Amino acid sequence: MAEPTAQQVHIDTALTNVAIRYSNGAYIADQIFPNIPVQKQTDKYFVFAKADWYRDDAGVRAPGTRAPRVDYNLSTSNYTCLEYAAAKPVPDEVVENADTPLQPMIDATNYVSEKLLIKKEIDVFSVVFGSSVWSASATASPTWDDDASDPLTDIETGVYTVEAAIGRTVNTGVIGRGLWRYLKNHPDVIDRIKGGATPSDPALLQTAAVAAILDLPRLLVARAIKNTGEELATASYSLIGGAYLWVGYVTTGPSISEPSAGYTFSWRNPVVSRFREDQEHQSVVEIRASWDAKATASDAGYLISAA
Repeated sequence: MAEPTAQQVHIDTALTNVAIRYSNGAYIADQIFPNIPVQKQTDKYFVFAKADWYRDDAGVRAPGTRAPRVDYNLSTSNYTCLEYAAAKPVPDEVVENADTPLQPMIDATNYVSEKLLIKKEIDVFSVVFGSSVWSASATASPTWDDDASDPLTDIETGVYTVEAAIGRTVNTGVIGRGLWRYLKNHPDVIDRIKGGATPSDPALLQTAAVAAILDLPRLLVARAIKNTGEELATASYSLIGGAYLWVGYVTTGPSISEPSAGYTFSWRNPVVSRFREDQEHQSVVEIRASWDAKATASDAGYLISAA
């Protein structure tokens, strides 16, 4: 006598506690340049002439004479916050027929939000790791995948170059994940960590350990990826950060008394809205934000490329 098959006694349904959704685990764009809220979409900011402020102009004043007169020059630069947006339609039929754990409206909100996060990450890194953005840069030779290379000296050269140019201690390093795998495993770095250069356990705090031997208060690793393929075409994935390292000085917030390698001017923070398209019988989830990621002191940063 034939027994019922597994297919006959069970009808497949979707699990309610598991779904596979991809998104980047961390974005660091907002950690690199200080975020500056602004009132207008485009405007100007003052730039003091660097040479004037570092010149040794003070002199001896003889009795009964005036002190040597000193002065500085002033110019302006400008920002322009472009608006970025993404919108996803959600048909009523999809909402009404969705099985648990799917929540089409929430999923659409997460989806468009991810689009803006990727856009901002790419935009900021086009500045941080951009060619011809910074006053000084270098190409590592040999590259750091070669044990004969000297990444610590390469980085120290960058740090020294910035500090000699602006008279302030470099406080930030940013490295692409594609390069990080070589730097953290380079023999010179491993030897320094083994030698007790850091108080932390490198097995637990690899980034902090490497930052410590580089004498950087913070080292950010760019781990996010992007797909440059068109929809429904073959996907082409790559790391947004690539194989670059940047060191520089940035302020902790808006400042009128010190240089910052860059700022992100934000005119409109992300705003999520929902509206109806009645003829299509669907809702649309939209997100909008406006910003301008800009290098504001090109001599306060140094880029090591093709490492």
